[in-house]
Amino acid sequence: MDEKVLVTGASGYIAMHVINILQSERYHVIATTDTQEKANRISSAFEHYYPYAVLDVVIIKDVTSQTAFGEVFEKHQDIQHVIHTSPAAPVGEERHTVEAEYLIPATEGTKNVLESIRVHGHNVKTVVVTSSFSALMDLDNAADPGCVISEKSWNPITWEEAHNIESKAYAASKKIAEQLVWKFYEDNKDSIKFTLTTVNPPYVFGPHVFEWGLELGAWNTTAKFIDRALNLSPSDQGPFIKPRGICCDVRDAALLHVLPLRNPNLAGHRLFPVNGTGIKQHSYEDGKFNLQRVIDILNATFPELEGKLPAGPQTENQQNLDQLTRYNNDETCRLTEMEFKSFATTLRDATIQIMKVKSRQT
Repeated sequence: MDEKVLVTGASGYIAMHVINILQSERYHVIATTDTQEKANRISSAFEHYYPYAVLDVVIIKDVTSQTAFGEVFEKHQDIQHVIHTSPAAPVGEERHTVEAEYLIPATEGTKNVLESIRVHGHNVKTVVVTSSFSALMDLDNAADPGCVISEKSWNPITWEEAHNIESKAYAASKKIAEQLVWKFYEDNKDSIKFTLTTVNPPYVFGPHVFEWGLELGAWNTTAKFIDRALNLSPSDQGPFIKPRGICCDVRDAALLHVLPLRNPNLAGHRLFPVNGTGIKQHSYEDGKFNLQRVIDILNATFPELEGKLPAGPQTENQQNLDQLTRYNNDETCRLTEMEFKSFATTLRDATIQIMKVKSRQT
């Protein structure tokens, strides 16, 4: 395929799956990452997997630099699509404040990509930006039956409320960064040619594209969550029923980043993936998880784990899951016509990979 796609933050969990889809469909991918080591690993892995595909990996050490992406667009003036995944903070920089840890990378990196497209990306026609469920949620009103989170929702949190609390700073930075994206588009829509779509995934479970994503040692939050369940014993009493969150499959989240490249009806929308939802079989309960639900699925899915994990209170657990945020992603399901994977499928595939890696490490 002649179409060229820029994917930023290429070593990220979702981004690797995005590249995997693009390579399988023979797009020419320009991928950015922050170290030569990561670039070499990504290039070698995908070259082995897709010998026919074209992948150029570019080093950008600091996405917050105003000139970070200009050279990429100058060199590749025929880039037609940009997928900007969640930015990382600059390598090697000591980050002593939550602004430096969360807000600056989220906003400045995104702003620099958009400005570079406006100035240099004259052939760009599609832009997709990774946002987060954090930009949608409303924790203060989660217990209110009338509070239903959808693609139209915005987290009411402000930076003034969050900046001294690290757990809230991430959510606030995601919301502010996405609002910046839509404001930039609105302010410049008369002079730019591209369409804009954002993707708002909640907790992302599922396998890595390559097993070395786990072997490198820096496991993501959901892999650690599964590993925690696998390390339990039958005598462990919990409680494991504390509600944890809403979830989706990494492969579904990645596909939502690619669909706008070929479906113009997704322009101007926020896409919200959740396990178990779809236009045919829609479940508003399958996308909720806690440790007990993970244990239950592992017990039901893997015969070799029989008797090795604790059991749990099914009825009481469902009541606890019901306390989680109510959500509705009907618009995403209708626009994409996707059937999002069940949580059991997602958890099975992630756990198979985790158990394989753990078996080689022992």
